[in-house]
Amino acid sequence: MLFNSISFVFVFLPAVVGGYYTLAMSPLAALRRPFLILATLVFYAFAGPSFVALLLGSVVLNFMVAQAIARLSDRENTRSLIVALAVIANLLLLGYFKYFSFVLEALNGILALEFAIERIVLPLGISFFTFQQIGYLVDVSRGRVKAANALDYASFVLFFPQLLAGPIVQYAEVIEQHRRKPAWQEVGRNILIGLTIFAIGLFKKTVIADTLALYAQPVFSAAAEGEPVGFLDTWIAAFAYTAQVYFDFSGYSDMAIGTARMLGITLPLNFLSPLRSSSVVEIWRRWHVTLGRWVQLYLFQPISMPFARAAAHQGLGKYGTLGLCVVIPTMIAMLVVGVWHGAGWTFVVFGLMQGAYMSINEAWAAYRKKARKARKKAGAGPPIWHGPLARGATLVAFVFAILPFGSRSIQALSSLVMASLGGAELIVTPTDWPFGVGTAMLCVGLAYAVIYLLPNSHEIMDRFEPTLDWSRDFSKRAPSPILVRWEISLGWGIATGLALFAGIAFIMRGSAEFIYFNF
Repeated sequence: MLFNSISFVFVFLPAVVGGYYTLAMSPLAALRRPFLILATLVFYAFAGPSFVALLLGSVVLNFMVAQAIARLSDRENTRSLIVALAVIANLLLLGYFKYFSFVLEALNGILALEFAIERIVLPLGISFFTFQQIGYLVDVSRGRVKAANALDYASFVLFFPQLLAGPIVQYAEVIEQHRRKPAWQEVGRNILIGLTIFAIGLFKKTVIADTLALYAQPVFSAAAEGEPVGFLDTWIAAFAYTAQVYFDFSGYSDMAIGTARMLGITLPLNFLSPLRSSSVVEIWRRWHVTLGRWVQLYLFQPISMPFARAAAHQGLGKYGTLGLCVVIPTMIAMLVVGVWHGAGWTFVVFGLMQGAYMSINEAWAAYRKKARKARKKAGAGPPIWHGPLARGATLVAFVFAILPFGSRSIQALSSLVMASLGGAELIVTPTDWPFGVGTAMLCVGLAYAVIYLLPNSHEIMDRFEPTLDWSRDFSKRAPSPILVRWEISLGWGIATGLALFAGIAFIMRGSAEFIYFNF
């Protein structure tokens, strides 16, 4: 079941919210959490009924491993071995469903073998609930959290707003919210705030993202089918697809956060206007915030720390240390992030490009460190042109890296890259776009005006702490030039209703699955 579906908006969501609060405000309040767990299994069954047993098996096995880790708190070596085996088992399960066909196909091509390749259906959300549980096991092993009881653990993993595409939450930041019985005076407020965030997300998805797809997909599809593509239509499609993915995932994150808020749960921030960034490093800090946090805690730091000790021991100097402690771990981490997004050589290219961008960014920052300090000491800020130039260059570089992300094959990618570099006619495929090239450019331009000028959903809901730690850590980052703040009033109620109506109306036009559901 999709968030952007009539059945979810008009049947499942009202039934779950109504049932949850009916139980919470009755003598049967203890059943509210089992009710949410059951609702999550029903929700997942609509998405993929054949994989409910897989989801439950993953939850049960990881719960049992966590209990074993907790009992071995005084036996570090044994505990570390169990954690390592459990992480490997989780990754093998993920790898089978996500990468087995790709690996066999690659072996067939490289070694001229003839392994039979059958299509393996990817269980929805497997990357997200696998990563979330791996993080939990590591946190229990490190003593950051205590091993949960069965109800707490099931509530932590089997919570349908975040199950299929995040946010990837940490146990410590949500479990007290799940345990706490909602107060009746908070119910209406939470439903109204959550519904508003949900409406904004639905509008982003069905009105903006799905419209941009009309201008992105024809060009990527033409390249995939070996048809010629032109210089202008390739760049229009690249900018359109970048904005499509942006609003698609931003919309999903809003809908997940809004749905959880309707149930009294505040989830962590997952998307913070990343294209307003002035570097690719900053983009990735804001694009998929909880995935970035997961990679930082459980991948980058474990790789970087031994390298840092080795660099200090060998006395490698400034740039040698940068290469060993930053560049190598960054390239590995971004390769993993690239492949996490999909099984294919194009995702390998995407990850390596992002890693190269970030490494160049870090090297440039190290090179310019003395100059920045000198300017700061002299009381001078960055040049007035620095911000727009940095943001413009960052955007173009990131959009170029979207070509492998949206390409279906290396051959299609080669065609798009050649066209984008001028190795093609100016324009080839305008007839595939609704109302032609001018309308395509207008729609893409309006999308970027929204990105750069209008406040994001969290800024709009600033008064109501829309995400965890919003006012403390995030509210001052990437501010929009236009400030709009939602409040509980008739006018804003009408505006929310119109956004929700438009989002639902565009579902009737035909709404695609969320892009991140493929990951």
